[in-house]
Amino acid sequence: MWNSQEPLKLLLSMPTHLTSENVQNLQAVIDVDKIVNSQRLKRDLCGEYAPFCDFCDKTVRFPCAHAYVKMKHAEGLDVEVPEDVYNSLKLESEVVAEVATAEEEVAEETEEVEEVEEVVEEPKKRIRIAIAKKTR
Repeated sequence: MWNSQEPLKLLLSMPTHLTSENVQNLQAVIDVDKIVNSQRLKRDLCGEYAPFCDFCDKTVRFPCAHAYVKMKHAEGLDVEVPEDVYNSLKLESEVVAEVATAEEEVAEETEEVEEVEEVVEEPKKRIRIAIAKKTR
């Protein structure tokens, strides 16, 4: 389903210790294929797109690229994202907390709306239809 050749070609052309630009470029290559397949299947494939999704860490920018590098490193490829680069790409905990809080608030509001929502029956209107007869 996913094009494993393009990210691998790009990764092999990069240094063994990746920079944030390398990670961003790798993410872009993976995203193109993921978006094409998501559109083809008419659903978001995040988390089930490729074998490296098992290594995904959503608390970091460019999660697909990091997961792909982790998978390749586990397979024995001499490549890694140095810890300082990884930490510089970490999403700030406040941002992650804000997103989680916003999602919880939306869920609570949805529940409240569902609870408050009641069926209001409108009074039935009677319509009288008259037939006009033509006289000669």
